[in-house]
Amino acid sequence: MELRCPYCGSRSCVNESALSLFLRASERAARYVVKGRDDVDEDPNFRPSFGEVGICKETSKRIWVCPYCHSLIPELEPDGMTARCPECGREANVAPSRRKIVC
Repeated sequence: MELRCPYCGSRSCVNESALSLFLRASERAARYVVKGRDDVDEDPNFRPSFGEVGICKETSKRIWVCPYCHSLIPELEPDGMTARCPECGREANVAPSRRKIVC
């Protein structure tokens, strides 16, 4: 996997420890929680979340990783509590601290 910032292309923007931890956790979640379920994409309680694995040192924007294709992507504009990966097109949850508040 190429560990380059989606904004500036630098390798120093991505926190490799956070990325490794996220990949191990998402692999375990897929094995134990999601395995054998048909309604994963419809049920937000079982849909995985994007992981935050760094901040671009030039733009100060956040770097996310997709829980499905593991691509490093720029921070997405969430549509409520979900967003769609630009690489694989699958929908995943956005961390609660990054969601829009809709009143």
